[in-house]
Order: sequence, then C-alpha cells, then structure tokens
Amino acid sequence: MNRYFIYLILLNMLTNIIIFVPKILMTYRFEGAVLGILIAIPIGLALCFVFNKAMSKFPEQGLPEILNHFNNRKIKIAILVCFSCIWFSAGLLSLLGFVDIVKRFINPEISEILLAVLFLGAICFVAQLPSQKVMYLIEIILFINVPLTFFIVFKAFTSKYFSWDSVFEVGTHIFMRPSFTSIAAATYAYSGYLNLLIINRLFKNKIKGKNYFIILFLVIFNLFTTFFIPIGFHGADSVQEYLYPWISTADCLRIVYGPIERALYIFLMLYTSITLLSTSLHWHVAFEFLKGVSREEPSQKKKWIIFAIFICLSIVAEWKINALQLIKISSYWLNGRFIFEAFVAALLLFLARRQKT
Repeated sequence: MNRYFIYLILLNMLTNIIIFVPKILMTYRFEGAVLGILIAIPIGLALCFVFNKAMSKFPEQGLPEILNHFNNRKIKIAILVCFSCIWFSAGLLSLLGFVDIVKRFINPEISEILLAVLFLGAICFVAQLPSQKVMYLIEIILFINVPLTFFIVFKAFTSKYFSWDSVFEVGTHIFMRPSFTSIAAATYAYSGYLNLLIINRLFKNKIKGKNYFIILFLVIFNLFTTFFIPIGFHGADSVQEYLYPWISTADCLRIVYGPIERALYIFLMLYTSITLLSTSLHWHVAFEFLKGVSREEPSQKKKWIIFAIFICLSIVAEWKINALQLIKISSYWLNGRFIFEAFVAALLLFLARRQKT
C-alpha cells in the first residue's frame, strides 16, 4: 500500500496548482518567494518523514485507534473534533475556490449556491464510502488525469509564447529574505501525507525510503512549474493581476491537432475531478475523526446528519465569502496549517514514545 502514500501527496499537489498557492506565491515573487520555495522543500520533507516514522509505530491504525491507547477520553474527543474541523475547512476552501472558478470561466450566469449544491451531492457520496474505496477512486482518477496534466505542462514549457526572460528576472530575486507566508504556502505541496491519520488503517508495512525520493522529485517539479509557468506566460509584472494565474495560463495554450483546441477546457475537466476528489478525501477524513468520538459505530441516520451539517455550513460559507475574501482567508489558513503540521508531527512522536515505554 506504499503507493497510497504517493497518491495522497500527488492529489494534494495537483489541487495546489489551481486554487490558492500560485496566487500567494506570485504575490511574493519579488520578495523572497523563490528562496521560500527552496527552504520549504527540505522543511516539508522533514515533517513528512518524522510524521511517517511516528505513524509506523501504529500499523493499521488511524488517529482514533491510536488515541484509544491512552486513557483520557476528554482529550481524545477534543483532539478528534478539532482535527475534524481543520480537515473540513481544508475541503471547504478547495470547494469554494473551485465553485468560483467554474462560475467565472464556464457559466457566469449560474447561481454559485446551485453549483455548490451540485458538487456537494457528489462529494458527500464519496466521503461516506469506506477508506479503501475512496483510495481506489483516487487511483483511477490519478491514472487518467496525471498523464494529461504532464502533457499540458509540456505544452506550456515548449510554447513559443513562454518567456524565459521573465522567469530569469524573478529568479534574480533568489536571495531576498522569504516571508513566513511564502514558506507556509510552498510546504502545502506535501500536506497530503496528513491524511494518513485515517488512511494509515490500510497500511500494514512501513513506507519505504525510495518513496521519499519520488515525493521529493514530484514536489520540486510541482512547485517550480506552479510558480514559473504563469510568470513565463504573463510576465513578471503582469502575472500579479490574475486572480487564478494557472487558469489564465491554460487559456493561452492551444492543442492544434487535438479534438479540443483550447487547453482551458481540458484543464478545467481534469481539475473538476481532482478538486472534487480532494474535497471528498478531506471530508472523508473529517467524518472518520467524528466517528472516532463515539464508542459505537454511528447509525446511518447520524452519518447523514453529520453530512447535512457539512452541507449547511458550506452553503452559508458560499453565500457569505467572496473571491477576494477567500484568497485572504486561505493565506491565513495556510499559515496556521504549517504550524499545525509541526504540532501533529510532535504529537505523534509523543504518542509513539509513550506507547514504547
């Protein structure tokens, strides 16, 4: 099941491209974003390694089962509810961002609430499935989407409209001191591994060392393509003007002999499934955390009450939050998530040490 570890991180990386991270990194392109990416690469890998090292002490167990080893039920409930809220918010931000993209680039006349309701039906259906089936679905979607994503990246790098001068111009700011926000945003490429807090139930063996090399290569490729391709197309100065730089970049690409000439439509179709699946995974983990609060398996009625709450909160958020507020909230959320990841790694190390003693 080591491949599931790569799938979790790869899914998170692909979701990164379209919504929050590019816009935040572009904001700091002359103020340390390049060095921030370089610093984030070893930090994210180190957190990932420490987390997995601690989780390997608990084979075939998720966080609810791990916390059962320690006889403090109140702390267990507080941790699981808190973690569930964080995972729910992660999925919600991706969903709100994608609804805004669909409305802007596919159908400006449609109601955002209606779009959200349509997506929520599919997301909740997948999120309530057993973890094994969710991972099977992720495997199928990635198998179809990843080659097409690499093809679009290849088309971007080989396009005659791609300006290497703009890339080099931003690259000359490599020694500018990075902000905390740019480092936090860049480390998000790794964050898919945190879903092992539930998916670890499917893991019987330790994660092998070669998987970290694969992840390192993928993260480096992901971060630099995410950051530099929009700069190469829109220019070092103008790229900041775009709310979703990668969507505008995909709209610049043409597949002359393809069945669909505008790469934008292929890109949006790919990312519809990627984003919905990423949100489903986050909510699946959030749901499993809440299930872990109870000593008994919740009834079907209680399960759907939880998802009804998820849906209601999502509709209210969709109604109240506009695109600019969403970018600002996402920036704060990514900063908090970076600190949270360090906390989770420390918590797992503490629990692994206590179990050993």
